[in-house]
Amino acid sequence: MNERKPDRVGQVFAALGKSVCYLALFLGMQVAVMLPLLVSMVSEAITGEAGVDEDFIFALLSADTMTLSLISGLLTLTVVLAFYLIRRKKLGEALWLRPVPVPALLTGAALAPGLYLVVTTALAMLPEAWLDSYSEATAGIDSGTLTGVIAVAVVAPIVEEVIFRGLIMNRMARVMPAWLAVVLSAAVFGVCHGHPVWFAYAFVLGAVFGFIDLRTNSILPSILGHVVFNAIGQIFSLIPETEEGTEMLIAMGVLLLVAIVAPLINRKGIAALFRPVPKPLPAQELPEKPKNYDYDPWDL
Repeated sequence: MNERKPDRVGQVFAALGKSVCYLALFLGMQVAVMLPLLVSMVSEAITGEAGVDEDFIFALLSADTMTLSLISGLLTLTVVLAFYLIRRKKLGEALWLRPVPVPALLTGAALAPGLYLVVTTALAMLPEAWLDSYSEATAGIDSGTLTGVIAVAVVAPIVEEVIFRGLIMNRMARVMPAWLAVVLSAAVFGVCHGHPVWFAYAFVLGAVFGFIDLRTNSILPSILGHVVFNAIGQIFSLIPETEEGTEMLIAMGVLLLVAIVAPLINRKGIAALFRPVPKPLPAQELPEKPKNYDYDPWDL
């Protein structure tokens, strides 16, 4: 019995090491895309007469946030897909893109309006200083441009679900309790968003999406749910702000209605998430000799 403990420890460290590699790819690609623009702007500012204008540089970066995010996301997906295709791995298994029944597929999308409503309500209850800081940190995300919509509502959900749930959480869930894998991956997902307020609700979203993925054995439901959640945010960013706030109240009312109706329509899929996990086979039906763990350092 004791002879198998080192093997188990090795599996855990291997999974954690792979997770670090995935995270490094995700963050490194963002830095690689942003670095040339940042170096160019700093160089021009230093050689100019006015010197380094930090506010000007920040404004330019904020204006190009969506373009940079779109490019880095597409490059990240390209690298991941190329890696597994070169190694002739089945993407459905390697990235956890397994097909699921329609009710299971729609669980994330059905819960997304309610999640957005909860997040919006929680944000409205925060102190004004926190909201101002959060608004400054998220400047440029709700750009209202076609590039911004594609980057936020399409590319970002796919990339983030593939990295944080399909690769990081999936690998960790193989060597540790499922709940711990969900919590750790959600925490990493939250930290990558930077701001404390952003971390809080990103952690909640990551935990909910992780739970859905584990119960459905696929990241397709969380991808669709993430797309719907971000798309709602883009739609709300287009609503004009008035002193009366009538438009926003109407939008919140519509969102509340959708948040109630959508889960009812897909109640079978949502109910399936909470069904008991099938019990393991009795001891006499299990294989007599457990298979040895064959560690392949390139099996990311």
